[in-house]
Parts: sequence; C-alpha cells; structure tokens
Amino acid sequence: MATTDSPKEPERRMSKTNRERLVSVGRHAALLAWSFVVLFPLYWVVSMSLKPPSEAISLPPDWIFLPTVYNYMQLLQQSSFIAAFANSVFMVSTSVILVLLIGVPAAYVLSRYDIPKQRDVLVWILSSRMLPPVAVVIPFFVIFRALNLYDTRIGMIFMYITINISVVVWVMKAFFDGIPETLEEAARVDGATQFQAFRKVILPAAKPGIFSVAIISFIFAWIELLFSLVLTNNNATTVTMQVYQFIGVRQIEWGMLAAATTATILPVVVFVIAVNKYLAAGLSFGVVVKE
Repeated sequence: MATTDSPKEPERRMSKTNRERLVSVGRHAALLAWSFVVLFPLYWVVSMSLKPPSEAISLPPDWIFLPTVYNYMQLLQQSSFIAAFANSVFMVSTSVILVLLIGVPAAYVLSRYDIPKQRDVLVWILSSRMLPPVAVVIPFFVIFRALNLYDTRIGMIFMYITINISVVVWVMKAFFDGIPETLEEAARVDGATQFQAFRKVILPAAKPGIFSVAIISFIFAWIELLFSLVLTNNNATTVTMQVYQFIGVRQIEWGMLAAATTATILPVVVFVIAVNKYLAAGLSFGVVVKE
C-alpha cells in the first residue's frame, strides 16, 4: 500500500535544509572574522614597513598610500642586522638538523623497545620544557661562562637543542607509535637489518611528522629572545635582538622596526610554504589514526 507524506513533511525538510545553510554560513562567517583578526596585525606590520617614516604611525592611518622600500634599503645598510640575520639562519638551521638527528632516533627507541623506567625518562625529557625560561636563564649564564660558551654560536646551538629536544622526542614518539610494526617485520623478512628497516621503511613513513617537528623547532628557535639577550653580546647576536634594538628608550623607529619584523617573518613563511604538504599530513596524523 503506497504511503504519502504528510503536508508538513516538505516544510520540515525545507526547515532542516535552511538550518544547515544557516549553520554553514555562520561557520564561514566566524572563520572569516577569525582570519581577519589573525592576519590584520601582519597586514599592519607589512603596510607600515612600506610607508615613509613620517607616515608610519600617522593618525588616522593612511589606508591608501604610495609604497616605498626606503625602510628596507636603510635596513640593508645596517651591517649589524645582516650579520645577526646570518647568525640566526646558521644557528637555527644547524640546531634543527642536530635536534632531529638526536631526537628522532631517541623517539624511535622509546616507541619500539621496553626501556627501564620509560615513563620516568619521558617525564624527565618533558620536564626540560615545563620550567619557564626566566627560571633557568641565570644557571645557563653561569654554566656558559664557566665553559666559555658565552656569546658563541656553538653555545646558542646547544641552547636551541635544549629548548626543542623534548618537543621532538614527544611528538615523534607518538608518531612512531602510530606506524604499524608489521612494516618493519615485513622488511626484516625480506632480509633488511633493524637499522635498514628504520632508515628505508620507518623514516619515509614518518616524513610528515619529521617535517612538522622541524617547523616547530625552527619557529621556537627563530623567535627566541630571552636567552639571546642574556647569553650573547656581539659575536652570536640573533635577529630578534636586532629587531629589539629599534625600540629605544626615548624613540621607537617604527618604519625600521616594521621592516625588520617583516624580514624576520619571511624565512618562517617560506619554510612553512615549502613543506606545507608534509605539515598538514603530520598535524592530522593522530586524527587519522584514531578514526
């Protein structure tokens, strides 16, 4: 016997469709508003860097202006900024490579082998990240002076490794936990050694996670300021310290400050864009496994 919908059924369907559309529109509006909140400071800094010094902080702000690279040309003439920028690129890049060489194998061992007091070891590694930097900066200063590491590039590389090693170990351990051990067992059956299985099977599978922690480590080290202020002077000064130099006691060079800030952000943006594919896969890895 054929059934017919009640007269109110189409209205209910229409009402449900309208509610879904309203929810979708509201969600997109909220995301658009949040994107504006997040990106507006970046737009403000970049636009300020392209204004003449006399118009950098004019009120009301000039929304339409003739761009100029005057601030960037002035910035390029400051050898101290160029040296600090090169210092940061070298020290941060080296520290990221070294922290991956140390942290990734350590995370693999903690993931695959039964280590005595493994939980205590993981908590001990994580504890290095729990302390606020201001609580440990003075002990590090004393140690650096005693070991002749003060104001050296080697000292700052060691400092950046100390900052990031806990992040690399914890994130990569979770990543290795999500990779089936059957992949290694299959490689071992085909004649591969344990190291070959790790290098040729596990590391390629963990590539998204490795790029993710590389980006996080790079950003943490690149934007670090407190340890640079205390542990460096001239030889190993960093780009964040040079940006800070434009904030004087009596005057702030807003145009130069904005140009230096934009130049400082640029390497991070380029690095993130270059490995964006792996970053998205790495950050969503845990979600995929749980599903």
